Amino acid sequence: MGQRLRRRLRRVASLLANLRGVAAFAGGYWPMARAIARMYHARGLGAVAGWAASATAHGKHLCAASYRKWLQRAPAARGSDAVLVVASTAGIPATRLPEYTALLRRSASANPATVLLVTDRQDLAEETTPDGRWRIVQAPAAHPDATLNAARQHGAAHDFALLLRPGAVPAPVCPPRVSANTLLYGDEDHMDAVGRRCRPVFKPGFSPDLLLASDYLGSLLAPLPLLRACAGEPLPDHHSLALRLAEQADEVRHVPTVLAHRFCDPPEPATPPAYLPTFLRNRYGADAGARAVTGGCPPWRCAFGNRARVSVIVPTRDRVELLRRCVEGVFATNSGDFEVIVLDNDSRQERTRTWLAEAQKQWPRLRVVAAPGAFNWSRLNNLGIAHATGDVFVFLNNDTEPHSDGCPEWLARLADMALRPDVGAVGPLLLYAGGHIQHAGVVVGADASTDHVFRGALPAIHRHVFVSPFLPRNVAAVTGACMAFSRRTLDAIGNFDEDYRVAGSDVEICVRALTHGLLNVYLPDVVLLHLESRTRGRRDPTADVRRLRAFLAEHCPQDPYYHPQLAGGTFP
Repeated sequence: MGQRLRRRLRRVASLLANLRGVAAFAGGYWPMARAIARMYHARGLGAVAGWAASATAHGKHLCAASYRKWLQRAPAARGSDAVLVVASTAGIPATRLPEYTALLRRSASANPATVLLVTDRQDLAEETTPDGRWRIVQAPAAHPDATLNAARQHGAAHDFALLLRPGAVPAPVCPPRVSANTLLYGDEDHMDAVGRRCRPVFKPGFSPDLLLASDYLGSLLAPLPLLRACAGEPLPDHHSLALRLAEQADEVRHVPTVLAHRFCDPPEPATPPAYLPTFLRNRYGADAGARAVTGGCPPWRCAFGNRARVSVIVPTRDRVELLRRCVEGVFATNSGDFEVIVLDNDSRQERTRTWLAEAQKQWPRLRVVAAPGAFNWSRLNNLGIAHATGDVFVFLNNDTEPHSDGCPEWLARLADMALRPDVGAVGPLLLYAGGHIQHAGVVVGADASTDHVFRGALPAIHRHVFVSPFLPRNVAAVTGACMAFSRRTLDAIGNFDEDYRVAGSDVEICVRALTHGLLNVYLPDVVLLHLESRTRGRRDPTADVRRLRAFLAEHCPQDPYYHPQLAGGTFP
């Protein structure tokens, strides 16, 4: 029996064992059945298998017993006396403070690391155990400035400091060998009411755009020289501390092991971190800044002040009922400087020709370009580029349409991100017509292929074993159903590879951007509906699939933004 077949059989067994959590992933048993049927109709068994792996991981995430059973198979963690653990009482309710202090004390006695608790609570007196591995120190305020100062003052005998996020307790930590200017972070899980581990969070590799929107790094493991280099900055919240250390570090690296357990979660912040505007100005210039957005998740988003003409490129062959909704939606939801180029790939129906002629009269910014010949998605988009006048290209399938809850002026939003000098491709959140997620970023390298990690998930699912699909983040690739590139980027990396006739060139060009040192960005506040593969059917040509697998094996065998234990690894 082949290794891939054994892995798939194991996944089927795990799916059945965690069926309740799997159904929660899709919003219930009946929505789950409909989502599976829709995915099979659109993309075949491969899409269903990828969905099953993601849904099962989430089901095990919800099931504490399944997670603890998995922990029994995982290698035991080791601690090191080279680590100074720094905790604070910030965010700990007074009623839970004795329990939290007891857990930290127990950690100091069970592991070789030294544990330091920084507090401004007058009911906690300064204290040091005889062996020096447990200390309570008073500070004017128990915020990150105080913990940073405490780490500098008491870290002389240590190589690293583990700065715990508010409400966390440490796991045994054995730091890898890194340079003195490398910031490390790891995975986390939660603790239940009786102190047992549950609900893991397997984090992606370092994602600068995810860090702008969320304090996802959590507890930070930093060499002492890096902490000393961050002196003098006002850092009133833990997210600001993460931004400042990431800015100062030469490298930010993910350690794929649990570094901390969440004893309690402080309330979600209502405002952006205090250091975010400074971080954006330092990194992207004076025009970059954070602005509040109401009624969404995350509660803020970053705007970079980039404006340019946008060319929307839509290949089509007949199916005028889809094309009409797509084009009407673009014009109805955008008023900035943009044009729409429809590439007519041998439409034969008279009603299609009639509508295209009328559309050009109704919208002067719409042009129809004849694109005869056999269907080749890459060639059609390259032809659109040749006719476009914009500085940003938005490649759009004719079976997409803007969602009513999406971002107003979404073309400008995509363009603002695509024009950032460190960005390659930009993609939105795509939903099926029934409301479930179709695309929230593409994972590459899973089973030597690609998949959409959140495909078929309920859109209301914010707490996830990986990251929330409603947070912007960096991804290995986005789908070609809606993707944006700047002209400057394509001039640097090249256009679409026309050797891919139907499928694969969207992933290939995204990975090519990665190899040029660029970031691909997923933006969940831009939302479109995608009636997937309504035009061409569900089967991808074998030649395209084989070509893409060979390309990924050489250039991106492991997705840098997806946890290895979720990508064909040991979990679930």
